Amino acid sequence: MSSSPLSPPSSTPLSATGPYRASPAERCAWWLACLFLAVFLSCLRLTTTRPFRLTTFEQLVNFEAIEPFQHRVLLPAIAAGVQQFAPVGETLLFGLLEIIAWMLLVGLAYRALVIFEIGRSEPVRRLLAFTVLVPMLLHLVAPDLQMAAGFSANHDLLDIGGWTPRPIFYYVYDLPAAMFTLALVLLIARLVEQPTRQRFASYLAVFALATVNRETTLFLLPAFVLLLWPVLGARRCLLWATLQAIVFLAIQLPLAELFAGNVNPNARLAHTPYEYHLGYNLEALANPLYAITYLARFCAALYIPVLLWRRFLDRRLAGLLIGFALPLAAVAIVVGRMVEQRIFIEIVPLIWLAALQVIAARTAGLGNDHAAGPAPRSDL
Repeated sequence: MSSSPLSPPSSTPLSATGPYRASPAERCAWWLACLFLAVFLSCLRLTTTRPFRLTTFEQLVNFEAIEPFQHRVLLPAIAAGVQQFAPVGETLLFGLLEIIAWMLLVGLAYRALVIFEIGRSEPVRRLLAFTVLVPMLLHLVAPDLQMAAGFSANHDLLDIGGWTPRPIFYYVYDLPAAMFTLALVLLIARLVEQPTRQRFASYLAVFALATVNRETTLFLLPAFVLLLWPVLGARRCLLWATLQAIVFLAIQLPLAELFAGNVNPNARLAHTPYEYHLGYNLEALANPLYAITYLARFCAALYIPVLLWRRFLDRRLAGLLIGFALPLAAVAIVVGRMVEQRIFIEIVPLIWLAALQVIAARTAGLGNDHAAGPAPRSDL
């Protein structure tokens, strides 16, 4: 019997010439497949979702959208800059940027599989990288189920009534936020292995760019401290965390001040531009059928193997799930509408990676030594 395709490469060579690697032609074909999928997903998302009426593409490019959506300004600023030199419409510009983001996401997914040693060979990893698109599609494209009622009784017959698909909103920063988060996850993982100044500088540069895109990078700070404290020591870890906080504030405070006049009429969270939706979210989940469909689509249910085999979870991923994903999800439930599954988009690639990692660790060596099994990874 052979080991699982998800399992790390065996110490025994697969052949006399070593593990099989993709040829240049195969890599070109893979990137071409990435491009085709990116074009399809971008077209699908643009045609099946819609921008919120107060954050339309035109409003974003003209910096007239409401807060806090407008100060997530990275892509609107890029689009506005391009329009200064080329007569290109906003939809085409954001569509092209989305194609690039989809391709980068799949490329980063492949790098994640390499770093965490998931997959037996390069071709297997390149194929597995495409699987990150499934939970992303469920959060960014698939419509929400609008339920007027869970069950209805008509003419003494029990039936389901009032269900229709409802398109979710399109926000230009969602997909880049997921892409940047996966990049930062990989950079933190490399820092834990070898915390050099050069690697931290690379991390800080990507962190700054991601912060211009969306302020949720703030939630990476607890995870950074949790993972790097044992590696760097208290003094150095606090110094690096402070530098991140300074970068965050240096970007977010001026942006918030610049667009303070873009008032959000729906803001309900004390003296902030954020909305309050906890009550609405609890009411939506009170419908048991809707709750089931929601849990099924959340990260494509990949949280199940993570919970089931958590003792096999890599320590770095465990720290990121505890220090980053859980706090972000808790805040998103308060300030975001859960029917817009996109509010959790930053944690989707992280849960996807954690699921593949625990599956690989759990099934490693099953074909060669089923009785012994893999040694569990350390937990936090």
